[in-house]
Amino acid sequence: MASAAHSSVWPAAVSPLLAAELAAAPRCARVLAAFPTALYLLLDRHDRVLPVLADDALRLPTGLRLGLPSRALDWGVAAGSEVLVGDGRVRLPQRDVVALREWRPSRVSPCLRETSSADCADSAVAAASRVLASADVSGVLRGLAADVAGTALRGGSTLLQVAALVGAGPGLTPSGDDALCGVLLALRAVGGGAADAAAASVAGAVRAVAHATTSLSASLLGAAAQGYAVPEAVRLVRATVGGDARETSLALPAVLAIGHTSGADLVAGLAGTIDALARHGPAPLFPSTPHLHTEGASRA
Repeated sequence: MASAAHSSVWPAAVSPLLAAELAAAPRCARVLAAFPTALYLLLDRHDRVLPVLADDALRLPTGLRLGLPSRALDWGVAAGSEVLVGDGRVRLPQRDVVALREWRPSRVSPCLRETSSADCADSAVAAASRVLASADVSGVLRGLAADVAGTALRGGSTLLQVAALVGAGPGLTPSGDDALCGVLLALRAVGGGAADAAAASVAGAVRAVAHATTSLSASLLGAAAQGYAVPEAVRLVRATVGGDARETSLALPAVLAIGHTSGADLVAGLAGTIDALARHGPAPLFPSTPHLHTEGASRA
């Protein structure tokens, strides 16, 4: 490992979400932030950020992943520095990170259910969703997420509601954005005409106001609009929407542990979307769970 860390080339795997950008002609990219586990590079657009990730970093769906742990890495750059990106590599001062293969980021897929078993399935979703009520998440964010999802499910414009959330809060991924990721992932996981239309509505509103948040967060919102997220979040969304209470209980702690509040804020968005589906979702989506919006959500 020591010899690999000091090599002039660090082999890596690139996400298909940013493979084309990495393969393009070399150009300068600005370092947004440099942490032991990750280097965030701003590419050609506000919402195009390439995370260069150590093996022990959170597996962001847009990342260029190394096989080396953070303790073996020294990026050699700091926030504000510029590096060359292109021709399949990132040129750091002392070495190149070279994409030798692609990796497949985690993605939610529609949870399709037979109409004949809808009541049973919806009861299962209610049980899985009650697990979320035990989480210490923001009740305010949960309510705002429910409002966004409810408006979208009714076919209304979500632009003003989304604009109030995008960029709201501190950090590289503000709380409002994390909650919206939960909304987008949940709607994508439900699938079907109404949920897909609602997801497209929220995604369109996010694109319209993405300039109001950080570049990293804008890029992750774009990924969530396509159903992509870190594996921990995808596992939780699948379990909840799929009505697996045991799996939801097992998956929840790992998501809550993400960042300072990022994981909890995403859970608030997921829970709020389930609330909205219970109240406004078209039959047979969750008709037996209208009480969910009154549960849990203790952290403001």
